[in-house]
Amino acid sequence: MRIAIMGSGGVGAYVGARLQAAGEDVAFIARGAHLQALQKSGLRIETPEHALHLERVTATDDPSSIGPVDLVIFAVKLWDTEAAARAMAPLLGPQTRVVTLQNGIDSVGLISGALPGARVLGGVIYVSAVIESPGVIRSPGGMHRIVVDAAGGDPVIAAFCAACERATALEATALDAIGVAIWEKFVTLAAIAGATSLLRARMGQIMGHPETRIFQRQLIDEGVAVGRAAGQLLRADLADDVMSRLTSLPGSFRSSMSEDLERGKPLELQWLSGRVHGLGLQHGVPTPAHSAVYRALVLYEHGTPV
Repeated sequence: MRIAIMGSGGVGAYVGARLQAAGEDVAFIARGAHLQALQKSGLRIETPEHALHLERVTATDDPSSIGPVDLVIFAVKLWDTEAAARAMAPLLGPQTRVVTLQNGIDSVGLISGALPGARVLGGVIYVSAVIESPGVIRSPGGMHRIVVDAAGGDPVIAAFCAACERATALEATALDAIGVAIWEKFVTLAAIAGATSLLRARMGQIMGHPETRIFQRQLIDEGVAVGRAAGQLLRADLADDVMSRLTSLPGSFRSSMSEDLERGKPLELQWLSGRVHGLGLQHGVPTPAHSAVYRALVLYEHGTPV
């Protein structure tokens, strides 16, 4: 397959690197110093297990220089969605599939609205990866799993899952009921991002103290309650399962939003705790923990206030 990574930050570059190492033809859409490093020195994945250095990668800031591909992995930050969707038009042909691995529950609609006619499929990814420095992606290890819309057995999606199966430290599962998976990821990530950002702490610290562990659980429970009020058939053991998985994460694990907060970058706040807060108001569900996260961080949502 020809695959384009639209948004070659932590998550996009991680997925693209693993796919290229597995033999796929991958092009990275990037910009700035990160793009220059990719073009000059390749792409490096730093992780406790399965570190990787691709000495040569195809990288550009001009999607028209790549042309139509079989698959676009869409992994830009949510505030760049509409602009990035319009910019990727040259990557699309009649058979192109766009798989969005963005956070939140609004990605498919946002992309489809900005690029009518595109075949956009939902997906979620469970991996922690950030740009450590230009051309270098750091991941603490742990989960590296993708769940994607099977789209009724779409052959491009089937080929993508097979490529992930051949890759190291990357796996993919295709589901027809992708909506539930997207909501489960939303509940999980909104809670992790909210806790690690507001508390300026890593998961080992949060789960290791009784008070912050209670706060983490409260964030999860609120997300589940809002989801059910919105009509989502979330399983009864979801909150317990999420807490169990958080306990098994590396102690150094934290969200990309907490990394962005520390670095003074814009935050995906309005699509995570802000979205839970808004849905709670809409459906009459109290969300005191998520509302506290949203209100405490809203001044930072466009970067560190000047």
